[in-house]
Amino acid sequence: MAKVIVKKIISTSAQTVWEYVSNWGGTNEWIPGVGPVTVEGDGVGAIRSADLSPETGFPGRISERLESYDNQVMSFSYSVIGDSPIPITDYLASMSVEKLSNNTCEVIWESTWKTELDESELIAAFEMLYSISLDNVAKATC
Repeated sequence: MAKVIVKKIISTSAQTVWEYVSNWGGTNEWIPGVGPVTVEGDGVGAIRSADLSPETGFPGRISERLESYDNQVMSFSYSVIGDSPIPITDYLASMSVEKLSNNTCEVIWESTWKTELDESELIAAFEMLYSISLDNVAKATC
């Protein structure tokens, strides 16, 4: 099973960053290549779906289910469900925001998954996507 962990220190309050990244239907605002998001349901079990642009290398519709959500510790997890344009199975990801000081926090985004392809190429792709996305979070919240 492949694993990716990307961490980013952001010079903004943890609460501000948490409110931004925990918006279940707002990933198209900061993850490149993600089209408008539709959400079915509310809270744990909610499903978000979006079309990935051809520029991602994996065009098509992706759906994810919110598996856990904890506002107190600022963390959530989600899984990919149904068919996915990305050639992976058993994808489970989590994101957390940790307060470092009043105006600094660390965001940790990690995932595990299986693939029939070369893991190293997908690991590099996920690491780049997570890093670019967290840079976008920093720009949007600072």
